Amino acid sequence: MLESRLIDYSYIQPWADHLISKCEAPPVWLCDMAIKKYQGDQIKAIREFIFAEPFESEPVDMEKFHVACMWLRYERRELSWATYLLDVGNYLDAASGDWECETPYHFLNIHEDNYYSTESEDLTKSLYLKEHDLLPWLELAKSKFAPFFKLKRIKKAENIT
Repeated sequence: MLESRLIDYSYIQPWADHLISKCEAPPVWLCDMAIKKYQGDQIKAIREFIFAEPFESEPVDMEKFHVACMWLRYERRELSWATYLLDVGNYLDAASGDWECETPYHFLNIHEDNYYSTESEDLTKSLYLKEHDLLPWLELAKSKFAPFFKLKRIKKAENIT
């Protein structure tokens, strides 16, 4: 979620503070997440925890989860449809997963050829979703994002009052 930029420090810090409040001796990586704002520092802190012993294999199909996180950014209108397709194509090109990078590039070409019209967006979006079965991954991304969103809203409400 961090690497896809679905969440940033404004989501991470309330989440980390919440977990820290429940720990007698919070781990260093969690304390780092609570105080660091720079995304690179946060990614480094969490990777040091994830890749520490005991070593565990990476979850399968992480690239699909990443693509779903980017879709959530598109849904909240942070990304245009064209930018989403370009970014997903670039990401999948580097990820070497099951989903081919050519698919989003193909739909981007169609969308560009139709001058980025809303009709083209609707058509390419439905065709894209048929090509990449994103719905189960969207559900997973939404469920993982929900606690971060909830805690951010609580913190924001506390700061207003």
